[in-house]
Amino acid sequence: MTYPRYTRRSFGVLVAAVALVAACGAPAPAERSTGPGTAPAETPAAMPGDPLPAGTVTGIEQIVRDQMRGGRVPGMAVGVWIPGRGELVQAYGVADLSSGAAFALDDRVRIASITKTFTATAALILVDQGKLRLDDRLESFVPGIPNGPDITVRQLLNMTAGVYDFTVDPEFTTSFDADPLAPFPVDRVLAILRRGPPAFAPGQPGSWQYSDSNYILLGEIIEEAAGEPAGTFIEREIIRKLRLPGTSYPTSPAIPPPASRGYLVAPPGAPERDVTAVNPDVPGPAGAMISTVAGLRAWAGALATGKLLSAASHAEQTAFVNANLSPALRTGYGAGLFEINDFVGHNGAIYGFNTAMFRLPETGATVVVVANRSSNGEGVGLETFLLIARLLYPDRFSS
Repeated sequence: MTYPRYTRRSFGVLVAAVALVAACGAPAPAERSTGPGTAPAETPAAMPGDPLPAGTVTGIEQIVRDQMRGGRVPGMAVGVWIPGRGELVQAYGVADLSSGAAFALDDRVRIASITKTFTATAALILVDQGKLRLDDRLESFVPGIPNGPDITVRQLLNMTAGVYDFTVDPEFTTSFDADPLAPFPVDRVLAILRRGPPAFAPGQPGSWQYSDSNYILLGEIIEEAAGEPAGTFIEREIIRKLRLPGTSYPTSPAIPPPASRGYLVAPPGAPERDVTAVNPDVPGPAGAMISTVAGLRAWAGALATGKLLSAASHAEQTAFVNANLSPALRTGYGAGLFEINDFVGHNGAIYGFNTAMFRLPETGATVVVVANRSSNGEGVGLETFLLIARLLYPDRFSS
């Protein structure tokens, strides 16, 4: 299998991995192997529901082994729940290379850009509370951004605002690459955005660009509309109300235990770095949050059904614009949600961790993938999801 080259640095992009299903067929079932080049042995895990058919389990585990092959990632956890067909919830490999501790299903990880699903939902909750309007203009909250008087909250949510992406700016990349614990205050981000050239005019027909800048700006808007930081609002109005296990909006660089370590090898061939600790204020509302396999499963269900939103706001969240990402897949973006061949959710990539969380609303099928080695632009979580989804629903991924 050949893996695509990644050029984007944002906290969890979809762009490069969407071509994977066009290049790779669903894996054939294979015998278990413990020989050289295979993933470490699986961690035993209880499965409270009925198991998936043996052939399906074999196929999924072959996908995982292929993704982990050659040490691409030390550890992964995968959850697949299909009503009426069964489930597979399993951890693989190691969480800590120093101690050799096995990756566990309840290990917390950074979920990177899956945070955007929370930030978007928080904005829509404020709309339902009458504290924010989707047609409000960016200039009213954050003055001085190019095209700010014309950019709406809705356009920030669905990535059609055309705001310059600060994560490709040398001022930011040099700082974050050197030390992910270093402070990079939001005022510095806003200064970059004020001088950065827009990608396109806001709302320009046919134009869409994934940009973390949209969600940094939404964090500022949420803080003004709610009268408190976005993270505080998300903790109270989403995490606590839904009782999402292992889920938090961190205020310090540490991940609460139990947690996996996170690793980085960048550029290729460089010494491996332990980058478990990251300054959460840097990714902020675009990518700071922490969760578990169980937490992401619960959140995927709430998102797909609009559990915390009015019917109108749920319709806004699932009003997908064409993301123009791949001729091989149908891809769209709503308010903090990707749609890929009818699956809805998000993926994430940040130093140390790579994630994907998608649900097929039609059937309730849910797939969650977390892994503990990543840069800001890799896609092992999304690639794994796409291959599993194609294995489970080949008709939806036929060319």
